[in-house]
Amino acid sequence: MIRTYNVGYIYFQWWEWLLIPALILVVYMIGNGVVAKHKNDIRYQYLKTGLLLKMFGGLFFGMIYIFYYGGGDTTSYYSSAIPLVHLFYEDPIAYFKAMFSQPNLEQYGGSAGQYYNAVYFNSKTGFPVGYIMSDAKTFIVSKLTSLLMIPVGKSYFATTVLLSAISYIPLWKLYLTLSEEFKVTSKRFAYVILLIPSVLFWGSGIMKDTYTFGATCVAVFTFYRIVKRQGLWKNILYFIIACYIIILIKPYVLNVLIPTLGLWIFMVIIKGIKNSLVRFVVLPIVFVGALGGSYFVLKTLGSSMDKFSLDNAVKTTLITQDDLSRENQYGGNYFNIGELDGTIPNMVSKFPIATTAGLFRPFLYEARSPVMVLSALENFALLIFSVIILFKFKISQIWNVMLRHEILFFFLSFSLLFAFMIGLTTPNFGALVRFKIPLIPFFVAWLYIIYTVCKSSKKQVN
Repeated sequence: MIRTYNVGYIYFQWWEWLLIPALILVVYMIGNGVVAKHKNDIRYQYLKTGLLLKMFGGLFFGMIYIFYYGGGDTTSYYSSAIPLVHLFYEDPIAYFKAMFSQPNLEQYGGSAGQYYNAVYFNSKTGFPVGYIMSDAKTFIVSKLTSLLMIPVGKSYFATTVLLSAISYIPLWKLYLTLSEEFKVTSKRFAYVILLIPSVLFWGSGIMKDTYTFGATCVAVFTFYRIVKRQGLWKNILYFIIACYIIILIKPYVLNVLIPTLGLWIFMVIIKGIKNSLVRFVVLPIVFVGALGGSYFVLKTLGSSMDKFSLDNAVKTTLITQDDLSRENQYGGNYFNIGELDGTIPNMVSKFPIATTAGLFRPFLYEARSPVMVLSALENFALLIFSVIILFKFKISQIWNVMLRHEILFFFLSFSLLFAFMIGLTTPNFGALVRFKIPLIPFFVAWLYIIYTVCKSSKKQVN
């Protein structure tokens, strides 16, 4: 039984108990076919394990939210997708118009919700949840989810299985990219990237995070191929699509992604200059060019990013932090990094505490629920691993490894800046553990590569 916010309770139908395992089996068999096609590539032996756990992670996420929490954002997105599915059954042309329409806000009193209700929905289709429909960045999640609901008869868990399986593809492609770059095919490395608990849980359900995490992975592995000049035009197209999806749902991700990709390009160019004198002369020019290019891109995207544009970023930070720190709305499940006054120096001064929060909180003693305990355990493991690296290896060793692999500069800068951003704006643990998943695989990959390469180099010296 699923409690929705617009059509009452939805009871599980008998056919769902047949459909869900059948769907898992079909997806698994497709995965098996992919493995057979690449039987000479040792990396593909890990594909099915990750795929199965991703699907079960999505199911576990749905069960927790429905049976433990009694609903949440995931059921709101689902509730708002149901009228869209009904609209498809009633009038497919109108459905696709609704999917791609831009609300005429002037005609309908500035309300996107009134526009959709007046033009597309009626008592027969039902109406999406008001606050979901009124915000384009939330309603797009319901729109995308409705595409998956249509072939499975609106089943919540069958849709979750499909979404989990599809969202595994970008993660798998990211793993293939990293194993290619670092020439690593070990089981440990595969599982470190593919089986991160928080990603399997928070990145598999019907949520914004699942879509934006997948799009971020696509943006990174296609950018890698663009840098390597592999399938250039195809990967440029995929990169643009991925960035567009991020803009539609969580545009603030690009505020970190674009400049850190710029740093990656900067390091590639500098590494390619062999003459030290030329490098010394060119370095500041390339740095300013990369920084200026990133700024230009973000300013150009400003109109699309609305309140998340560079001009509005500080104001949005203050509003978001104030909203998520309301104890009467979110309970006592929040933390305080100190007062923000909206000035850049004040925000920069919060970098250590905010970044630590983004990477490693909640700590074990801060966990107040079973879900938070699982997140806290993962955070503790990341903290221990980070401390080991800092104390075991010299900065010069770490720097030399990063110079050999420019992508590591992206991993570290993206992880730290993203952690800083969400630590600054998200003083609520429940939101924090979800929002941080785009950085997790990159931070884990950085830790693992630095540790293994430095350890190997140390043995060779000894």
